[in-house]
Amino acid sequence: MIKKKNKKPHYWLNAVKHLQSNDPVLSKLINKHRSKTYLISTNSVFITLTKIIIGQQISIEVANSIESKIKKLLGNINPKRILATPDQHLRNCGLSFRKVTYIKGVAKIIKCKPNFFSKLESMDDADAIKELVKLYGIGLWSAEMFLIFHFNRQNILPLGDIGLVNSYCRNYKINRNVFIKKISKSRKLWEPYCTVATWYLWRDIDEDVVQY
Repeated sequence: MIKKKNKKPHYWLNAVKHLQSNDPVLSKLINKHRSKTYLISTNSVFITLTKIIIGQQISIEVANSIESKIKKLLGNINPKRILATPDQHLRNCGLSFRKVTYIKGVAKIIKCKPNFFSKLESMDDADAIKELVKLYGIGLWSAEMFLIFHFNRQNILPLGDIGLVNSYCRNYKINRNVFIKKISKSRKLWEPYCTVATWYLWRDIDEDVVQY
């Protein structure tokens, strides 16, 4: 699937109208951040998944530093160069042993099963996630990030994302112990545009846009 970079998702404006009509808290966040940016897609399955794996359970700053070192080492990040690079060289960039294994595993899938990712495009969100989590090193959060950032799926709500949890609890003035209960009610207001709601909640805690 090829998308043009910097092209706003086709549903974005309708999503903004829907969210602002249904949720006054989110409406304020959208007014605060709407002019800054919007979700875009990369053209590369491998780049997206590599960035997601790098970003697993570490801060944005650390992830950016590791990615920068890998780019300096390889030039272009692609499956062929990753597979040809000794593990220790990648570990010297800051990757853990497991993350090196995960990234090389994705590179092998792309090389040996090039249709694995293209077939996901025709699947619904739940089925696509079931396929993605079969990959070594790809859990629910990583699968959700892939659907958001590569396919720009419009109705993903990553409940395990710490940024979403923190922003929601702060903006809706709730304790974490009732997060799931409260956001489940919000979800009914946001659907079918949970991805866009998540995007603006992310923006309220981090103005530096992360694009996987």
